[in-house]
Amino acid sequence: MGDNLDSDIDFTAVTIPGNIAEIHVKETKTIRKLLNDLGLLRRHFVVLVDGKRATLDDEVEEGQRVLVLPIIAGG
Repeated sequence: MGDNLDSDIDFTAVTIPGNIAEIHVKETKTIRKLLNDLGLLRRHFVVLVDGKRATLDDEVEEGQRVLVLPIIAGG
C-alpha cells in the first residue's frame, strides 16, 4: 500500500489471497473519506458495513467490518 495514506488506517493486518485485505480504522470517518484515503474510485464500488449497504456519508468506526465490492456489469 502507498506511503501517502493517512496514519489512522493500519494496513499491517494479514492480506488474504485474491487481493482482499483486512484493514483497521483507528478513528471514526465517513465512507467517502475512507475510500478517498484508500485511493478507490467511489463510483466503482458498493460498500457494506457490518453486512448492510452504506452510503458515502455513513460513518465507520473502529471494530466495524467494512466490505468494499467492485460493481460488476455484463450481459
